[in-house]
Order: sequence, then structure tokens, then C-alpha cells
Amino acid sequence: MRFSRLILMVATGLVFQAPWIAAQPQKSHPDTIVEYDGQQFMPYAPGITENTLSIAPGLARRSPSQVAHLKQKLVECAALFSQDTLLQAPAGLKITFRGAILPLTGTSPASKAIAAEFETALFTTLAKDSAPAWEPSPDARVTIWFNDPVKLAGTPVINDIFAEPRVTGDFFGHPEMDRISVPYRVVAVKNNPLPYFTPVTREDFILTLITFFQNSIEKTEIKGTHNSPRTATQVSPPVKNPERENFFYELEKIRKMDPELADKLMQAYLEAGIGVAGNHQEETASQVDQNIVLNSWREAVRKLKAEMNAMSPPERKSQAWWSSTEESNVSGLVPAGESGSRPLVRINKNLIDPTKTPNSVQLLVVEWTMVPGTEFSETTGYNLAFGLLAQLSRNGALWNEIFKMIDP
Repeated sequence: MRFSRLILMVATGLVFQAPWIAAQPQKSHPDTIVEYDGQQFMPYAPGITENTLSIAPGLARRSPSQVAHLKQKLVECAALFSQDTLLQAPAGLKITFRGAILPLTGTSPASKAIAAEFETALFTTLAKDSAPAWEPSPDARVTIWFNDPVKLAGTPVINDIFAEPRVTGDFFGHPEMDRISVPYRVVAVKNNPLPYFTPVTREDFILTLITFFQNSIEKTEIKGTHNSPRTATQVSPPVKNPERENFFYELEKIRKMDPELADKLMQAYLEAGIGVAGNHQEETASQVDQNIVLNSWREAVRKLKAEMNAMSPPERKSQAWWSSTEESNVSGLVPAGESGSRPLVRINKNLIDPTKTPNSVQLLVVEWTMVPGTEFSETTGYNLAFGLLAQLSRNGALWNEIFKMIDP
């Protein structure tokens, strides 16, 4: 009887203690490994932060006083981000703050603004051999580009002509844009009333294409006249055929503008190649490749001229709309507003005022690896980095301080 009473008392004690135990905060060990989507993570490992600043060596030697102003801007960026409570070494992440003043580009660098970048990168902590590890590239990042207008647009259609980015929202008073041909959204910030882009007319675009192909023809023809023929006794080892590689490279350019022409050229190439292969004549094959390339460019020029001649004067001067899937012509031009098309533009060359000092911050382009403001209901695995970056994108106080870095 005494034994059974003891058992009851212990059991009763456990019953009353269970709710109290469940109410205690559970602290996971830093070495805890969690598997998610087949990958092992360490979401409770201590957070790590790193801060670096680099300056292009040549620029630092030539213009130390100019560099000092931009360097201070980058230092201010580092302070703003690293002191934000969200980014103070959160568990399960490594965060790097990287500032860089970039080398001067162009033929007359004195007339251009100095470019820089500041990147906040988030690396999710993985488990490798039961120890913390990180991928070489960040899982999520936001990069601020200083004085770099090229970042406003995606991949050019040709030369300096782009499909106009689509404005997708407002980011604390500044446009958020989808650059169409590249995956990441950008926010653009400037301190002047100038438009970010200038329109391209249908005539301008076609003339640009014609000039591109004609220049390519001239360069190839000049190169061909300088190539001396080999003697019959010369035997070449198996090497890559640059003419053949160039043909396929140019064929892809043509395919984007006229898939039907590209298919015909490819068929002609294959038929010519079969005959040449039967004779085992490498030199003849190279000449065939070059001739096909030249003929394809000449055909493209002929079609482009015919396309422009068919336009009325008002049509030539109208805004060019372009589609990468247009198959009825070489240029890819389509009627205004057609589904899947975008206006063609150039980046406004006056966004950077050459009369201002090169270190003056005249333009900021903020690039995100996720859509700013996105809500992440789940923060397991790699979503830990994206969720934190999403929260950062909603911090208006931080971003308004960043935007104040634009000089008057």
C-alpha cells in the first residue's frame, strides 16, 4: 500500500509540472543542425559580420582628394547598415559590408564622375562536416551603385540601345524598375528633373543595326585580305576554328532579330559543311564559314534597308517598339504597344553632369536580388537571408538617409 501511494505522488507531481516546463523558452544549441529541402543549415550559429573597403589603385594615386569624398560616403553607408538592429550579427547568417571605389573607364575619364558601389550581402550558415560553412556567393544582397547609369538598364538590344525598363512601384518616393532582360529590380535616385532615358526612333534603330552589320562586313573583309594562304605542305594540328565559332556567334544575333533567316543560313552552312568534310579540306571549310557569315550580314543589311524604305516619314520618326519574339522582320520592330514589346531607349547621357566635380554623387541605383517589400511567411533554410533583406527594404528611415547622399 505504501509503495502504490509513492507511485501516485510522483505521477501527480509530473502532471502539475508539465505545463510549467512547456512554458519555458527553448534555447537551441549553436551547433544544432537543421535539414531543409535536402540541405543542412545551422540557423542558431552565432552571426558573423565583415566590413571591407577597397579603392582602385590607379585612381587613388592620381586623384587622392577626389577619392576622399566618395570614401566618406562609403564609410557612412557601412555605419548605417552595420548599426541597423536587423543586421547586428543575427544568428544563422554571415553578413558582409563591402565598399569599393571603381576604376575610371572611357577615353576621357576627367569628364566623367567617379563610380563606386556598396554591397550588403547575406550568406546563410550551412553545415559542412558539422561546422559552419557558407557559399562563395551571397544568397541575398542589396547593392548601391554610385554614378553608374549603365546599371539602370538590362542587356542592350544593340550597342547603347535598350528595352525601356518597366516602372513597377514606388520606393520611398523613387521609382522601382524591372529592367526586362536581367532578373533583379532596381530603385533609381537622382536630384534633377531630367528623364532617366531618351527615346529611340524606328529610323534610328534600323540605321544602328545597318551600321553594325556593315562594320562587321568591313572588318571581316579586311581581316580576310591579310590572311595569307597556307602551302600544300603545311599541316595544322587540330585547333578550334575561329571562323566557325564566329559564325555561330553572329548567327545567334541574327536569330534574335530574324529566326527564319537564321534557319536558312544554318541550313546553307550544314550543306556546305557536308561537302567540305567529304574532301577533308580545312582551309576550304574556313573560307566557307567566312563567306556564310558575310552573306548573312549582307542579307540582313538588304532586309533592313527594305524595311526602312517601306516606312512613311512619320513612321520613321516615331518611337521604336521592339520585341525579342518578332519573326516577320529582321529588326524586331512591332506596332506601338503590342503585347510583349517594349519601347527602345538610350540612357540619358546628361544624367551625369560633366561640369560637376568627378566625386560628386549625382546618381544612385539600388539593386535587389528580391522584390523589395516582399513578405516571407517562412524563414527556414535560405529564406532566412531573403526574409531579413525583405525587412530591410521596409526600413524607410534607413533608406531616406541613404538617399540623402546625393549631392546638391
